[in-house]
Amino acid sequence: MQASDKAIINEIKALTDLIRHHNFCYFQKNAAEISDYAYDQLVERLVQLEKTYPHFKEPNSPTETIGEKPSYRSPLVHHPLPMLSLAKTYSEAEIVQFVARVKKIAPDLSISFVCEPKIDGVALCIRYESGKLVAIVTRGDGTAGDDITQRALQCMQLPTVIEDAPLASFEVRGEAFMSKASFKAFNDKRKKEGKPLWANPRNITAGTLNALDIDLVEGRQLAFYGYSLYTPKPFLATHQEALAWLAKWGFSTLPIYKVCKDVSAIMTYIHYWAEHKNELPVGIDGIVIKVNEFDQQQLLGATAKAPRWAIAYKYQPETAHSTLENITFQVGRSGVVTPVAHFKPVVLAGTYVSRASLYNAEELARRAFHVGDTILIEKGGDIIPKIVGINLAHRKAAQQPILFPQSCPACATPLYRAAGEAIYYCPNKQRCLPQLKGLLLHFVQRRAMAIDAIGPKTIDALWEAKLVQTAADLYKLRYEDVIQLAGFQALSARKLLANIQSSKARPFDRVLFALGIKHVGDTLAKTLALHFACMERLQQAPLSELLAIPTIGATIAQHIVAYFQDPDQQALLADLQSAGLQFSLQQQAIAELPLSAKKIVISGTFHYFTREALMYCIEQAGATLVTSISAKVDYVIAGQKAGPAKLAKAKALAIPILGEQDFMNLIRYESLSCI
Repeated sequence: MQASDKAIINEIKALTDLIRHHNFCYFQKNAAEISDYAYDQLVERLVQLEKTYPHFKEPNSPTETIGEKPSYRSPLVHHPLPMLSLAKTYSEAEIVQFVARVKKIAPDLSISFVCEPKIDGVALCIRYESGKLVAIVTRGDGTAGDDITQRALQCMQLPTVIEDAPLASFEVRGEAFMSKASFKAFNDKRKKEGKPLWANPRNITAGTLNALDIDLVEGRQLAFYGYSLYTPKPFLATHQEALAWLAKWGFSTLPIYKVCKDVSAIMTYIHYWAEHKNELPVGIDGIVIKVNEFDQQQLLGATAKAPRWAIAYKYQPETAHSTLENITFQVGRSGVVTPVAHFKPVVLAGTYVSRASLYNAEELARRAFHVGDTILIEKGGDIIPKIVGINLAHRKAAQQPILFPQSCPACATPLYRAAGEAIYYCPNKQRCLPQLKGLLLHFVQRRAMAIDAIGPKTIDALWEAKLVQTAADLYKLRYEDVIQLAGFQALSARKLLANIQSSKARPFDRVLFALGIKHVGDTLAKTLALHFACMERLQQAPLSELLAIPTIGATIAQHIVAYFQDPDQQALLADLQSAGLQFSLQQQAIAELPLSAKKIVISGTFHYFTREALMYCIEQAGATLVTSISAKVDYVIAGQKAGPAKLAKAKALAIPILGEQDFMNLIRYESLSCI
């Protein structure tokens, strides 16, 4: 073997391994380490090498695969029609070539193209049978994906029934995403709570849809734009008509798509949205160009990986060079230590940026930053600044490397990292100042104890005056304590104390959320409050009882048990109880449950619920489950293959019979978070 051949083989292997690594980061960890552009350049280089040296191409090359392997953590669903990828380009010349190639294959036909924005989200297939939604499936590897129906319906508004569907079965394919506004609000909330920020909307969308614990989906409002309609038998002539039908059925579609007759019109559309893409409510990273006529799409066909009748033109990311001045290490409420890069301010996507999160120790080590490095910054999805490169040619010998600390930058406690995690934590929950202040801010926020008069500056002032160190200390404050603080007058001091006093009426589930137990969001706090009814029962709950609750997984259950076994937390809870906070579910709250005091019989099998989850939901809604039909029964919930005898008796007694969707509407399942 010649030296040149060996070099080619080594480069192909290195590129193959690197692309597989980045695929794992992007699809499995939902944390891309490089920009889309940098990734696409790696793939393009490998494609060119494999074309030139096909005898050196590795089996199962990543250039031949689509998406990701299904996770196997959810039921596996095969796609009747493969969910192919799209050919991608950053070159306008290749768009010209694409149009010419299409017209060469069909020289005698009048061909039009539909141009539509390319959303940077997660591709999904939504399957309907007899007009009813039966499954929501990820792309997976193009041939099969994960069934994520329950999680998707928790966080997306989708038509569950389509009354006027002209076909018995069909699929709607499209992109799940988080809007720019929702993403900013969600990250702002995480920042206030001292949690690591998500890098971009695509990462949080994928992380939400892949979450095993339903409670982790809570608060993450996603959206879905349909971009194609697949039917066993054709009943439409064009892609444009299909988009109109999707809108008619209640699906969101981007209404700015355009039918173009030639290359000139396509380029005008591409250039327009290159200038105006920041005005859209959703991040886009390019334009998709599709042949409009379905019979022409059929004529053009597809490769094993992508259709020949479509191509994606991707915009070059906006980047800028700057000088790295420093990296600081921030400690959040939960003890997570996050490195943050500080650099000379530069303008990106119309705003000045001067800092970027580096996420974790692995990212810092991989980059091997030195103070004074010339760095390349990109705005991911035109929202979050991200460092995507270092110009090593500009690095000077005297520059010092930046290493991740071994101890907490706030309290000097040795850091620890759990097995299999990339995040370092400070374990000193009771003495680490950023964690303590973060917990106080979490405790007083509107969704918790709603003490609106307290913000970060007030927390700092109370801390420096040695008036408040735990949440319980807030309830010991006196007027003469508050009036001495800078910025407080008589009126503001009385308002603060009144807000603290009124917070004692906050219901039990808000108190649970305010405690800041790891992974216990406001929805799970409500679930725990309804299940245990009082703090004492929850404190004594064994791991097995927590695991029996359908929405709680092993990790969350272990964190809850550990919290209530901690002596410091036990002391805090005793002080809060003495202060008069609500440590049990009030009878009024129970009476307000949607099915309070009702008796219910269930029969059959269900699409959205396991039988155990349905039983739990009934209890959460305040009802009692009974096994036999009698005049005392208020409702029968009937699924598929419901018992004919039970249904007949229920009809004879005029007992209302509810379908699955009727029941979900009745109990307002979104607010109860039962599934």
